[in-house]
Amino acid sequence: MIISHAHRHLLHHLVCCCFIVFSSLSWAGALDEPVAHPAIPVLDESGAHVLNSGQPYSPKTTCGTGGCHDYEQITHSFHFETGRDEARDDFGALRQLPQLVSPGYFGGYNCMGGSNPDNLAKKNNAQVSDFADHGSAGLIKRCISCHSGGGWMEKDRNNRRYDEVNPDTVNPLDGDYFNRGTDENNQSADSSVVSQWNWQKSGVVENDCFLCHFKFDDLKVFDDQVSADTSGYDHFRSVRGTDLAKKGFFRYVDSAILEVMNLNHPDGVTSDKSLLNFSRTDGHLNLDDNGNPLLNWNPDAFDENGKVVIPMLRYPNNDNCMMCHRTSNSRRGFYGFGEDTAMEADAEGIIEEDYQDDVHYGKVWTETNGESRAIENCNSCHSGTYFKPSYSNVDLDSPHQFLKGNSDMDVRNDLDFNPAPKSCEYCHETSPNRAIPSGHDTMLDAHRERWKASSDLQGYTAGSLDRITQTHLDVISCQACHITNKKSRGRPLQILYRYRRGEDNKLKIIPYNPRLRYYWKDKTSGYVMNQTERNRAFRLETDADGNKYGALINPVSGEQLGTVGARMSHGSWRFSDPADYNSFKALKQAYDSVLAEKGLANPDAVMVWTESNYYIMSHNTRLAVDSLQCEQCHERKQNGSFSALVSEQGVLGKENIKQVTTLPDKRLVDEGLVIFDKPYMQVDDSGVVTENIADILYDSKINPSMSILNAEQARVMTGSMHKYALDNAANQAQLGAYSSRLGEQIFTPQAYVFKGDYGDDALRHLALLLEANSATDAIFSTAQIQASLASNEQFNRAQNAGFGGLISSVINLQAAYDNGQNMSQLTTGGQMLLKLPYYSDITDESKIKLIHSDNGNDWNDLNAKLVFVQAQTDGETGFALFLTEHFGYFSVASQNASAQPVAVDTDSSTETTSSGGGGGGSVFLLPILLLLGWRFRGRLSVSK
Repeated sequence: MIISHAHRHLLHHLVCCCFIVFSSLSWAGALDEPVAHPAIPVLDESGAHVLNSGQPYSPKTTCGTGGCHDYEQITHSFHFETGRDEARDDFGALRQLPQLVSPGYFGGYNCMGGSNPDNLAKKNNAQVSDFADHGSAGLIKRCISCHSGGGWMEKDRNNRRYDEVNPDTVNPLDGDYFNRGTDENNQSADSSVVSQWNWQKSGVVENDCFLCHFKFDDLKVFDDQVSADTSGYDHFRSVRGTDLAKKGFFRYVDSAILEVMNLNHPDGVTSDKSLLNFSRTDGHLNLDDNGNPLLNWNPDAFDENGKVVIPMLRYPNNDNCMMCHRTSNSRRGFYGFGEDTAMEADAEGIIEEDYQDDVHYGKVWTETNGESRAIENCNSCHSGTYFKPSYSNVDLDSPHQFLKGNSDMDVRNDLDFNPAPKSCEYCHETSPNRAIPSGHDTMLDAHRERWKASSDLQGYTAGSLDRITQTHLDVISCQACHITNKKSRGRPLQILYRYRRGEDNKLKIIPYNPRLRYYWKDKTSGYVMNQTERNRAFRLETDADGNKYGALINPVSGEQLGTVGARMSHGSWRFSDPADYNSFKALKQAYDSVLAEKGLANPDAVMVWTESNYYIMSHNTRLAVDSLQCEQCHERKQNGSFSALVSEQGVLGKENIKQVTTLPDKRLVDEGLVIFDKPYMQVDDSGVVTENIADILYDSKINPSMSILNAEQARVMTGSMHKYALDNAANQAQLGAYSSRLGEQIFTPQAYVFKGDYGDDALRHLALLLEANSATDAIFSTAQIQASLASNEQFNRAQNAGFGGLISSVINLQAAYDNGQNMSQLTTGGQMLLKLPYYSDITDESKIKLIHSDNGNDWNDLNAKLVFVQAQTDGETGFALFLTEHFGYFSVASQNASAQPVAVDTDSSTETTSSGGGGGGSVFLLPILLLLGWRFRGRLSVSK
């Protein structure tokens, strides 16, 4: 069937603009079953019909043109970006981890690779030796199995589609356009080779909608050359990864699943058919004259108008989610929320124990709008539209920002609880339709009465029981008690406990599993070695018996220094850690040579043991009888009652020990060759490194961060601006007494808000607001905002600029367009409201100045209008609200204030977890930190 271009365009436009209603099925009963999507043409990148061109299909042109789905908005969500939109070359340096360029898998801590993960190259690299393990193309080849495309697989760090950039305009060694380990023809080469990647040849990986919106149970192998024992799921994943992505056929990747998608559906194609098959000979893909895979599109799958009806899921099934999130099997003991999660009973009604079970599976939740859904997949908690009314239209432009809380990834932290996913507290306590299985009015009543019935509260007075019960609910998360018996693919998984900040901004103890890792760095400069540099110290050898081992060598001289074990893992050889003290010393010597060759002065390579992520456990909730019992945390007293103190032998005590690693010799720690990044790690005389829960709880009460980025105490935070109705904007910005007056400065019904929601306390008191209109929509709907505390030197320059003492922190506020270019000031006209933390009781406007600097060194008085000032009190930091059109460095000064910066330890080798210095920092944690012996910088002494 050959379709003319004019007819093709008209048909596509009509299909995508039609009013889509799936009225033939009961909404609540069939919400998770495939429905026949209205017939559509399948188009290639150029917009041509695939039956005419024979080219791979393009999700962007097929689904995202003609007025249908907002492809650009959808693929900008954090699941697709995974850090690309937060990437900066200085991202890691600002967080004492210079090897990182973003918080996510794109440039952050790679999810794989153990203690020798591969790193993404920075955008700008001066020489080949600066180029890390992969460019963006190499990362696609590495990570294709768990990423659907779009986002970082489609666009560079300047928001340009890779294959639309003229390769002649690319800067040498640009991390988006060069790659390590491939040549100029995109063919594999030695890891020492760094060449420009040919994006025009490979194409990009657009987002594959069907990875989430096609039911995997309906996949079927149609090609007779494929083994009958191969499932459709395994086949398409193998083609997608091994045959296409890893060979650089990026634009073909999204067509892999089309080969096994069975179109059979009562409301569409009524026989088994697929859209295409890849041409093969003896199981290998056939290539055309240009070296690209040959596709055989199936004309019988299309109707007489060249359109096809595809059965699609409105919401992803459990299997779709777990294709990527199956790594949670080992990280969290989580296996999804499918049928295996259902609790099953034997003939006598006794529940059979299964570590994959969750007590919630199969229950029905009724939302406040009256809509009810069975809790049988991830959407019940993580979709923002799953409970929308049954009469609602299909949301063609749903932004696909899945609801998340304070996770252990630190990607898009500005979306934490914004809005919040379903939580224990919401469903069981705060919702008007709260579910309390025991029938009590509150969860406090339910727990108190259960504990009374179990004699757990004996020995305490009646008047104290509510207080005792509420204390537990305030301090311990529901998950901490109700998630037990976790297993990692059948093996017991030790549960640890730490503090985490929740939706109510309060700290509670949660269960988690730490991602224990080490890295090697130069202690002198702080430089962290990448995988390519570390692997230079090893050479794969074969002994007389044919066994592989690693020769430990000096990479500069070639001298062999020792041997280590070697094993094949995930397609590459991995080398073991040295087995004895001398071999460790030899490895350090080799790494010192690598660092010296890079030009680093006085290199001092050290191994740093750390925890990159604290994998929170939020699933597999157990019945009350299988939850933690009182005796697992508390000892019984002589009279039989439970002690109020936490037992040292209990799960929250110092006897609950996690083994981190075993070193061959304690001298490695004593001599500083091995160092610990976490204060609760300790080593015994035999070299066993451990940590215990009591120490972890003490440390995480001060620093409840969920990853190595230490977001809770970071000196820098990033995020996007969010649009709210005006009254909600005031609440989001926490404008206090000024909230009702926001309309005096912002005259539109909605406003954009950037609010500091993590990091140093000073950053949490920062906010930026501006009108939402067509001009600001065009820029600030996709702009990236970064706020950071100034350095000590910049703080002192502001302090000594002649405007008086500082009565605010010194904060650097930057805004960047979606192409990464920084803004120096508003280009949309008008002004923005800037809220800064305020450490004074001075309220006389004539005595308060907003001072500004473009670079942190040269300061001036902006003569900005002071809109409002809320003085600091003994219990709360104040704020000052100004109008300005500038970005840059800001602080507030007054001739009536004085400040005396406090001395600070400036040893660059010291790992600090508090960012309270420089920039004035915050005063909130000062009493605690002083008790701990920590010193703060730039503290303020203020007088009227």
